[in-house]
Amino acid sequence: MYNSHFGFSESPFNVTPDPRFFYTNRVYREAFSALRYGIEAKKGFIVITGEVGTGKTTLLRKLMRTLGETVHSVFVFNTLLSFPELLQLILHDLGLTPREPSKVTMIQELNDYLIQQLKQGHVVSVLIDEAQNLSDEALEGLRLLSNLETDQEKLLQIVLMGQPELKARLDQPALRQLKQRVAFQCQLAPIEDEETGPYIDLRLRAVGYTGKDLFQPDAVRQIAFYSQGIPRVINTICDNALLNAYAESKQFVSAPMVREVGLDLRLRPDVPITEAKTTAMALISKSAPLALRRTLSKQVPPLKLRRMVRAGVGTALGCLLFAVLVSAIDPHDFLRLAADRLEVSKHNLNQWVALVARPQAVPEKVPVKAERAVETPWKLQRVLIQHGSTISKIVSDAYGAHSFLALDIIKEFNPQIENLNWVFPGQEILLPPLTHETMLRRQADGSYRLIAASFSSETEADEYARLLSHAGYHIVITAKRVSDDLLLHRVEIDGLNNFEEANQIWNAGLRN
Repeated sequence: MYNSHFGFSESPFNVTPDPRFFYTNRVYREAFSALRYGIEAKKGFIVITGEVGTGKTTLLRKLMRTLGETVHSVFVFNTLLSFPELLQLILHDLGLTPREPSKVTMIQELNDYLIQQLKQGHVVSVLIDEAQNLSDEALEGLRLLSNLETDQEKLLQIVLMGQPELKARLDQPALRQLKQRVAFQCQLAPIEDEETGPYIDLRLRAVGYTGKDLFQPDAVRQIAFYSQGIPRVINTICDNALLNAYAESKQFVSAPMVREVGLDLRLRPDVPITEAKTTAMALISKSAPLALRRTLSKQVPPLKLRRMVRAGVGTALGCLLFAVLVSAIDPHDFLRLAADRLEVSKHNLNQWVALVARPQAVPEKVPVKAERAVETPWKLQRVLIQHGSTISKIVSDAYGAHSFLALDIIKEFNPQIENLNWVFPGQEILLPPLTHETMLRRQADGSYRLIAASFSSETEADEYARLLSHAGYHIVITAKRVSDDLLLHRVEIDGLNNFEEANQIWNAGLRN
């Protein structure tokens, strides 16, 4: 309806899995590479999981378009089948007609076909979408098909693509034999807030749009907020917002239009991931399975906030900010303090001062190399992990307490560590100080964000964010996975105009 109005050759935000609109970032590129490599190198089983709407089917269709002529692929999208039915479907798509529908006969004919393709230097792959719906019987049957192999390689490459329930299914004891055969296991995640604009631009360019700012910057931020980074939801929001703009004879999409769509669709700012438990971090083997993880982000609703302009409010906010830095050690203490109208005790403030000051000294029980590979205005510790040590113990020694904020910043400063549980003796990590050099972050538009706290509980993060919001500031909450059993919710003050304003709030907290 609106295509001619905006100059589109076709609708840019259909929710069909069209490979022409495939958006790539680091996570999707790594998942795509794992798929290509796993199939072409004949690794056997590959498992890709991701939330609903994160582009799993589009990824499979993109893969099918890029595989060479020597790769024969079967795409299975109906998974409410028994194993014999699934096997019959695979044979049919490969152009095989079994002499009789018995399981033994079909497996033998498939094996003969795979041997023939191997002699020709060809690869056969089965790509199964919505694999979380497969029965245990079907999954066990697929495992048996993976036994079709030579001494050197697998004859059949099987890709299981499904929702997070698939990962939980494979963790069941009854399917442990299948799980052991998985060569690569990757996890897709919603795109980051800052990737929403490029994602929208990609789809607009694909339909021939050459203009600029069809979606205003505030509208893009609202789309990121309401969609939670789910590509399918982004498409739905954009499609409805363009329809509203067309109905109003506008040449652009504004933030109020997006908010109206968000309300009409009853979208809620829920992060589509399972709440992580706060558990101690133990050392595990270096040979842990490959997993692709990425942070998921969300924003707290603006709630019609206005920026503070009265003198003295910055001081009150500073007290609130640094009270929660103490509460990173015990968030319940902060909630009690906030309820007492921000009456921060001298004891707790001294705890916070110790927390940000102690990283300047070397932990007594953790050996540190003499050389520092990183030269910065502030001091980073380079720590060598010893036998019997854990991340939890290292944080306690370096920062004086088991601080979620410290874990959050440590994970960020050590991108080479995919998972803080996956550390091993002899590995080095950097321990950054919790000072304004690490807590203040410059954004692409020149504004600043101030990291206020990190919580293991989303509820506690939201409660703290509301307190800051009532003080008049725009708050951003970002969920960051630091290990496979710990998800942290970072609370940041957003939209600070410049470094001086951000630093003033930081210093106000120190003074008070």
